Amino acid sequence: MDWRRRKQITNLVDGILECNVLNQPPILLIKDIMIRRGIIFEERDEDDEEFCGIYMVMGNTKIIFVNANLYEPRKNFTIAHELGHHFLGHVLSEGAIVCDKSAFDTKNKKRPEQEKEADYFSSCFLMPKNLMNKKMKEFEGSYSEQICMIPIEKEEYNDALVEYLCTFFQVSKEAMRIRLEIVNC
Repeated sequence: MDWRRRKQITNLVDGILECNVLNQPPILLIKDIMIRRGIIFEERDEDDEEFCGIYMVMGNTKIIFVNANLYEPRKNFTIAHELGHHFLGHVLSEGAIVCDKSAFDTKNKKRPEQEKEADYFSSCFLMPKNLMNKKMKEFEGSYSEQICMIPIEKEEYNDALVEYLCTFFQVSKEAMRIRLEIVNC
């Protein structure tokens, strides 16, 4: 995905999140966004460990299912990923895009471009740069008081920052570390 497409996706997400005037974790807005977009959302108790989620369209009905058995940060990323397929207008194969664990394998060089785009959408949606910067400043303010009392190594500081951000944004450490690299924070 080139820088122009990344910019388009970032701008799309910024427009969607304009309603987040209370600076809540964006995952809390998803159900309202789906209702406004007419998307039926359901968590399914799936025994299949490989199944993460699906975005499908049947006639005029848009549906997102996710595996209820995923751990919460993974489930949140999957929900936003499937929503990304919707907002990005991705071409559906036989009316659906099914995401299993291989769809999220960032080391897989053969991943379809639309999966990479949906991941990027999910990352931008769940961890918007402006809100990340705000939360990082809050963390720095509270953490700097502790640093004055006890010298802290940079790695320890970074780990504490990632933990703080993950807790607020309700995402995994892996997703947060990747997002921090992308936004150069």
